[in-house]
Amino acid sequence: MNVLLLGSGGREHALAWKLVQSSALDTLYAAPGNPGIAAIATIAPLKLEDHRGIVDFCFRNSIELVVVGPEAPLVDGLADNLRAVGIAVFGPDKKAARLEGSKAFTKKLCERVGIPTAKFRHARALGSALRALKAFDLPVVIKADGLAAGKGVTIAETEAEATAAIEDIFSGRFGKKGAAVVIEEFMTGEEVSLFALTDGKHFVAFGSAQDHKRAFDGDTGPNTGGMGAYSPASVLTPELEAQAIDTIVRPTVQALAQDGTPYIGVLYAGLMLTDEGPKLVEYNVRFGDPECQVLMARFDDDLLALMLAVANGELGTMAPPSFANRTALAVVIAAKGYPDEPRKGGAIGGIDAAEATGATVFHAGTALIDEQLVASGGRVLNVVATGRGVKSAREAAYKGVDAIDYPEGFNRSDIGWRELERKR
Repeated sequence: MNVLLLGSGGREHALAWKLVQSSALDTLYAAPGNPGIAAIATIAPLKLEDHRGIVDFCFRNSIELVVVGPEAPLVDGLADNLRAVGIAVFGPDKKAARLEGSKAFTKKLCERVGIPTAKFRHARALGSALRALKAFDLPVVIKADGLAAGKGVTIAETEAEATAAIEDIFSGRFGKKGAAVVIEEFMTGEEVSLFALTDGKHFVAFGSAQDHKRAFDGDTGPNTGGMGAYSPASVLTPELEAQAIDTIVRPTVQALAQDGTPYIGVLYAGLMLTDEGPKLVEYNVRFGDPECQVLMARFDDDLLALMLAVANGELGTMAPPSFANRTALAVVIAAKGYPDEPRKGGAIGGIDAAEATGATVFHAGTALIDEQLVASGGRVLNVVATGRGVKSAREAAYKGVDAIDYPEGFNRSDIGWRELERKR
């Protein structure tokens, strides 16, 4: 069958890498793609906001499944438009995608059905947000309500910092001016990512991972879209995972189905493991990045068959997903200045040398200019390796990192440090 994969980052390169391993695949098309994806798929000249162009392309090229990588097209209703003309889609409709498109929607859903999460206030104006802030102890979490590419969250240690974060949101820094804000109590514990696949009726767990959001070693510096990850995350024990599924994932899937907006695709639950048990930090309506990369490195089954079953409402007929009993670890190489002002255009070399060490390199923000690979985004490359545990996976990944020739880049040197501390 022919498949269209939408997106251009490291997540999409990892999905493409796994999809092409399926014996059922005829042609994998990708849009807009990146140089890494172009090496294994046919790039289609499509813009993600051009829903009509995407639909027409699917009909012209006999596309039987569309896999939507990033969140913005889902929040914009692309899956609705594809399903309306009979094209199968891996990804939720617009109403279900509000789980990521509006933090306030998710918090209110949690409040309505009793899903454990942080206490919160939602405000649509600067004055009401500043008044609501007074009800919270410090530190406090300030979030832009809409999509913010993983950057619209501030953990404020002081009232002045919280006020500045709220003012930034209403000034339009993370989207249009006048956007809403969600203020949350700060939860203490360890954060972990849990993934589930659902066709709207059935759901199945799809692995765990732990991301590293801060830019620099020791979890310091600004929040980013993610500087590295590993899977599985042992801190999410089988008992805690079962508890999270029962108290967070299952009620969410059931509530959306009862509301007439069944969720179809991957549901990514960011969890805080508190003294009171797992609590929901937030939902994403797509695979995490770079969590997807480590999940794909461990996933042992046919991804295309599983995604098609999700899209067609047949997940209940599939065997549970199978993962290798190994640890995968990803190190993100970012452009200097990321996340605020990444320096684009730096020349990149050494990818073949990195892969010769046994690592896999996924392109995230790269472009080919005059046959030279250069950085075109903030997060540029993901170097992924597997091992019997975090220690060996990390050693293998950093061997790959050391082989990359990218003077304008930087990376954290401590991915997986929490897990290694636990082992000690």
